[in-house]
Amino acid sequence: MAYTARVEVFAGLVPVFVILAVGVAARHAGLVNEAGAVGLNRLVAQVALPALLLLKVGTSSLSDSFSPPVVVVTAGLVLVTTVAALMLGRWWRLPWAQRGVLAQAAQRGNLAYVAFPVIQATGGEEALRLAAVTAAVLIPIMNLLAILGLERYRGRREGLGVLRVLANPLVASAFGGLALAALGWHPWGWLAASLETLADFALPAALLSLGAQLTLGRWGRLGRPLAAAVGFKLVVQPALGWWVLSALQASPQEVLVGVMLLAAPSAVASYPVAVELGGDRDLAAATVVVSTLGAVVAYVAWNLLLHAR
Repeated sequence: MAYTARVEVFAGLVPVFVILAVGVAARHAGLVNEAGAVGLNRLVAQVALPALLLLKVGTSSLSDSFSPPVVVVTAGLVLVTTVAALMLGRWWRLPWAQRGVLAQAAQRGNLAYVAFPVIQATGGEEALRLAAVTAAVLIPIMNLLAILGLERYRGRREGLGVLRVLANPLVASAFGGLALAALGWHPWGWLAASLETLADFALPAALLSLGAQLTLGRWGRLGRPLAAAVGFKLVVQPALGWWVLSALQASPQEVLVGVMLLAAPSAVASYPVAVELGGDRDLAAATVVVSTLGAVVAYVAWNLLLHAR
């Protein structure tokens, strides 16, 4: 089981770095310039990612494999992590552009593309169904909290407009998808195909944009917020999830799913969203890259610990 989990971790993470490297190479080869990368980033944040959320969340079956302890604990810890990261950013007096990025990176995980394959390999189809239903609730909450944090510390210091947050395409599509899922939505064939095409474009395009705008030379100034974001995401969140779920006497499968979802590395989609809302571009990129690298070790370690219980 541990060997299978390691294989799934590598299989899920290697394509992330391959596509990222293609983006870096494309920029150095002159195939895309700064303006082109920014335009691609905006297209992902405003069109492709909302389509992905509407399709994935909206077509989920909330009646199957629903576990109140897993949903409540994971959602609660995402909220606690967001608040803790924002307080830490304020205590450290980080630049405004870094505070919302830190909060987003600390709580928003790459569930579908990293956590799901690992959960399927370690817990089987039943665990995967539980993870998918939990994610249908968790993804809108993660997106709302990410937008709230980024909008709160946006460079223009306009204050936090509730209507502006709710009108954000990611928030609107996430909660719209949740409402459609509750209604048992089945989109028309042509609509499902169109959304699927846009959804398939979202993550590769986000990685290409990230690679094309990557500037490793400026990461030296990011030590504390980068370490905090990765620590929250790969260690603190899953450890707290394990402790709380165990205290609630959740089943081993529920503990496995909760810990694996909370240990997912920072979502690739967080980069275009942070850039679009005026967050620190370098910190957003660094948290995705470093947490994804760290997830190789973290997932293997968490699987070994869980199976040693």
